[in-house]
Order: sequence, then structure tokens, then C-alpha cells
Amino acid sequence: MNTLLCILIFNFSFKPFYYTNHNYYYAITSIDSLIYGATNGGVVRYNYKRDEFAVLTNSDGLQKNRQNCIALDSAGFVWVGNDLGLAQINKEFNRINVYPVNCLPCSRVHTIFCLKDTILVGTESGLLLIDTRGTSDNFSDDLIQKIYDTNGLISNNITTIGADSDFWIGTTDGVTRFSKDFLVYSNYTIAQGLLDNYINKIFVFDTNIFVATKFGINQFVGDHFDTILSGYFVKDIDAAGDSLLLALDTTNQFGILFQGSLQIIKENLPYRTEINDVENINGVFVCALGNRYSNDYFGDGIGFFDTINHRWNSKKDNCLGSNHICDISANQYGVFVALGRRSIESKGFAWLTDNGFWINYTKDSILPSNHIHRCAISRDGRVWFGINSFGPLDTVQALALNPITKELYFLRKGYKGMDSTVAIWDIEFDLHNNLYLSLAGPSDKIWVIDSTLSHPTFIGERTPGFEVELAIDSEGRVYSTVTGAEGGLLLIDTKGTIYDRGDDESFKFGESDGLISKYAWGCVLDKNDILYIANESGLSIYDKNSFTGIRNFSSGEVFDVEMDNVGRVWMMTRSGIYYYDPIYRFHQGWEYNTLGIDIEFLPVSSEVIQIQGFEFDSLRNCFWLGGETGLLKLSIEADSPNSLDSVVIYPNPAIAGRRVNIKKIPQDATVNIYSISGRALEKGLQPNEFGEIFWEIPENISNGLYFVFVNSTAGKGIYKLAIIK
Repeated sequence: MNTLLCILIFNFSFKPFYYTNHNYYYAITSIDSLIYGATNGGVVRYNYKRDEFAVLTNSDGLQKNRQNCIALDSAGFVWVGNDLGLAQINKEFNRINVYPVNCLPCSRVHTIFCLKDTILVGTESGLLLIDTRGTSDNFSDDLIQKIYDTNGLISNNITTIGADSDFWIGTTDGVTRFSKDFLVYSNYTIAQGLLDNYINKIFVFDTNIFVATKFGINQFVGDHFDTILSGYFVKDIDAAGDSLLLALDTTNQFGILFQGSLQIIKENLPYRTEINDVENINGVFVCALGNRYSNDYFGDGIGFFDTINHRWNSKKDNCLGSNHICDISANQYGVFVALGRRSIESKGFAWLTDNGFWINYTKDSILPSNHIHRCAISRDGRVWFGINSFGPLDTVQALALNPITKELYFLRKGYKGMDSTVAIWDIEFDLHNNLYLSLAGPSDKIWVIDSTLSHPTFIGERTPGFEVELAIDSEGRVYSTVTGAEGGLLLIDTKGTIYDRGDDESFKFGESDGLISKYAWGCVLDKNDILYIANESGLSIYDKNSFTGIRNFSSGEVFDVEMDNVGRVWMMTRSGIYYYDPIYRFHQGWEYNTLGIDIEFLPVSSEVIQIQGFEFDSLRNCFWLGGETGLLKLSIEADSPNSLDSVVIYPNPAIAGRRVNIKKIPQDATVNIYSISGRALEKGLQPNEFGEIFWEIPENISNGLYFVFVNSTAGKGIYKLAIIK
């Protein structure tokens, strides 16, 4: 690596932090007043007596956010399983240990059962028995045993585990009963009385073995299973005295079975919300709630049964409204996230205030629609949101939030003669705060409304494909990236007269013109009106005359681009985050897996417009990324404190009229630049979030030697800089 590249490499790293919706519970367990939950957004601990939530996510050390199962061992440690393996959380709920994945039969963990010092782990491809030998948090002395169908399992795909004097293993193909030494086994299917071979739950109560299936409940008797309830989809079972508590299908939700009689109790449960788990916690009936939709982006929390009023109450944490994110904007008032999914699972938008509190705006509260698809911040500080409308009853196509007064302004469909559209693809503002809207069919036009919101007019005609993102340069040229069968880049040159269509020029660029790919997604302009395009397999650059391209820096598709405050181009891809320095034509990146990050995006399709969740936030020294797993904050942090010995100035000598970089400066430093005679050229320069200063050298400066004076709590330093013309 040459000297220049060594200088360009950043002396910082990204610290990840996940904001998630963690109100969708797959499973719960409890001890005393604490309820632990495996959720779609991490592992939750809820103290129901103190009404306090805590959550651990992928950024805290979990392999991923979505957890499948959870259990407590006799020492108080929490065990959780997900599709990437097994993890253990300490009793203080602040440290995560990941179990060695090579010890597992399969990384996809479906169920966990704890019996004193023994942990049984059911996976998609076999059973793991862990003898902790009384040291739950020390994996090195564990004795492990793997059990497969070759050892007697009726199927390797395990769904549930129970135990009495034997181990009972439920699978997708029946039940296997093992002796505790796994030397003797028996298998049971519908031939031995089971209502179905796919086992949802095995529940052991006293000497009774109950099995839940989608057709009802069986009880083991002697050498076979009898039916004690049929005609109901039963997901989970627990006991209360002589009764069984049942998690049922989304129609019935919850039932109590007593002496063969089933009582359905669902009063006040969210409509058709699925119940994934039921627990009797010292006489308190608790259930794990999902939602009534097909995806698990958000949930309805924890259900508590009120025995006095004979009804349910649900408890949700204050958190991100949905883990599906399609756009992000940030300003001094907070971070704003669009949560539209172009489906009934849309969740409006969410506002993360600077005190860490979430405000969720939905149709249930104040919005006319939940299909909020895009967000952008105007120059007067309002936050604008575009709506993917779906039908004739939808009357609003965009809205604006004033974060100071919290007032909403609604831009109606057909506003002052505008087309009534089915969706807004994007929102953008020019330097004069004129509002540009990219509208979907049947219009597929770009409209502009003046800053007083009085005079709308359209720019351009119908164009095939999805128009993904707008950019407007300083001279009024309008760019729109396009994906789909046609794809490419649209350019409309308004000649600076946005309300005079007569002098407009329009162009359509494709691969033959130099674009890397016809699938053009996010785009951004720099201060010189050079356009950077996330172009599926690379970065395309348009300098108002021709295209150049940067390829082969990422193994995944390039989704979006952002510009930092010194002109570097940052790219969000499927596999990582990268930057490109246009001055030195150098690129560098970080793969998500090397950062310990698990992030998911929608599959690439015509709906790729749904995955543009990327924002550079200079106020909070971070990047924001959104996909299918929540809102990811990547804080910019120095690897180690910069010292005065680490300061680097390049290029040196520098050329007048060009930029000089001062790098690896202590973060609390101020920098002054003097001529050799002592005349101050710049005073009070401060490093940015990356620990660097960029100085634009004046054109009229003389040749000669100059001094860079750095003052920080670590001391003072003087460095030489030569400038030539």
C-alpha cells in the first residue's frame, strides 16, 4: 500500500446500535417479576411490577435481532435461539455469550428446554444436549451430545421438548420418547393416536404428557395418545390448577380447558392477533402476542389477564413502529423514519426525539393513511412525507410535520389541478425550497410546487419504469433515477425557469450512454452539481457531460448514496457500507459481517424503491441505515484518541486553489493557519466527526511556507505546510 493510501485510511470505526420494534413475541419465560421474551427485535426483559423494559439486540452481541425461542436455566441464565445459532445472556442482562456454532447440529434453533444443569436444544437438523456441569457461563467444560434420526429420532426437525422421567421430543413428523441416557426410545405418530404428526407443543404437567397440534390436544396414556380436545388449532399449553391454558388460532386466541369443556376468553385482545405462547406466572396469566398480519415487522406486546374484570390488557414498549424501513431523514429535532410497506402492514412514520423517545404516527392516531413511503426535510425545517395511496377513498398524497409545533399540513390529491396519483415515488427540494414530487401512474410525472405551495406545475411526461429518487441541482436541472424494464436516468433541464416549459430540454440515459446498469436507484449531487448514482452493481458518476463508473467494490447491490459534509460519497450496499473520495479517486468499505451486524433488505425487484433507508447525520456523528430489521445507527468513533504525533497534512506541498487535508487531529482541537510572517489565514478550525479538517486554499495565496498550529488538551503542535501556485 502506497503512502497516500495509508494516509487516506480512516482512523475510526463504526459503533452499531439498533432501534427495533420488539413487541412481536414468539416465546416468553419468567422468573419472579421478570418476563423474558424472544421477539422480532431482540431479547426483551420486562419487569411487570416496575413497568420497566430492557432490550438486547444484534448490536449488543446477539447473532441477529429475530429470536425464535427462549428458556431460563436453574442458575438464572437466559438461553435464546435464532436462525444463526444459540446464545446465553447473564443474570444481569448485560452480557451475551454466543455458543460455538460448530457444537450445534444446525444453526437454526427452534426450541430450548432447561432441566437443572442440562440444556436441550432442538434445531432444524438434530438435537443437542449440553451438560453445563454446574457452570452455565463457562462453555469450555461443557459435555455435549448430538442426537439424530440415526440415534432414534423420528425426525431431525425438532419443534418442542418436554421432560418427566424421560425426554419427549416433538418434531415435524411425530414424537420420540427417549430415556435419559438416550439408549432406549419409542416413536409415536398418528398411528399411535396423535391428531397430527406436526407437533406444536409438548407440555408435561405432573405425570401427564400433553401434545398440542393444529387439530387439537392429545394426552399420553400407557402406550398411545388419546384425544382430549379436537377441532382447534393449539399452539401452546400451560396449566392453572386443574385447567389447561391454551394458545389457539387467531380466531379463538385463548382458551381454558377444564374437564373436557373449553371456555374461550379473548375479551380486549387485539383483533385476530396470534398468541404464540402462554404462561402462568404465579397465578398471573400472560401471553406472547404477535400480530394479525403475515409479517412480523411489529407486534402487539405482552397480554396480561385481568382476573377481576375477566378481560385482557396488552403491554407494549415505546419503540420504533415497525422494523420495515423505506426512508430516513434527520435534523436538529430528531430522526424521522418512513414505515410504509405498500401493503396493509404499513405503519405510517416514526419520530425518534433527541431524548430517545419514540412518537409513532399512524392511521389509528392522526394520519389519513399508513402508507408513508418517503420523507424529506424542507429548508424551512418541516418534515415532508409521501404516501403510497391505494384507492379512491385516499384523499391525501403528501403531508408535512412541523416538529416545533407538532402540527400537520396535508397536501390533498388533485391539489390545484395536480394529477390524482396512486403513489408518490419521491420528494425533493431545490435551493429555493420549491417542492418536487415524483408521481406514480397513471401520471408518472414530476411536479413542482413553489415554496408558498400556491403554484403547482408538471415537468416531463409519462416514463416507463419506477422513478426512484429525485435530485435538483443549483441551476434547476432535475434528475430522476429509474429502475424496471426500461431503467436509466432522466434529465430535465429547465434552464432555470421551472414555470416556463417552452425552453426545457429532456434526456434519457442508459447503459449505452455509460451507466453501469439500467437499474438506477439512489442518487445525490455534490456542491459542484456532479451527480452520483447507486447503479445496482456500482457507482455511476455524471459530470454534466459524460459518465464514469466505479465497480467491484462490493459483493452486493448498491442501493443508495449519501454525501458527507466534506464531499465524500457514501454508499449503502447489500453487503456493507463504503465511501468514495472523488478527489483522490479512492474507495474503502466495511462489510456488515466484519462489524458484527446482521441486516436484511427486501429482495431486489421492481419494489427496490422500498429499501432506500440511508442517511448521513452530521449532527449526531453517525449514519442511519434501514431495511427489514429495524433502524441501525452507525456512530463514528475514533479507534484510539488521536495524539499530536499522529497529525498528517496532505498533499504537502499543496496547490493554491485546491484543498488541503489535515487528518488524525485530537477531537477537541482547534486549528489556526499562519503565514511565515505570522499573519493568520484561518482561525478556529475544528475537526469533523472523522477527526479531520479540510481547508480550501485561497487562489490568491503566495508561494511559500505556512504553519498549522494545533491546540488541544493533549498539548500544542506546530506543523509545516508548503503551498505552490
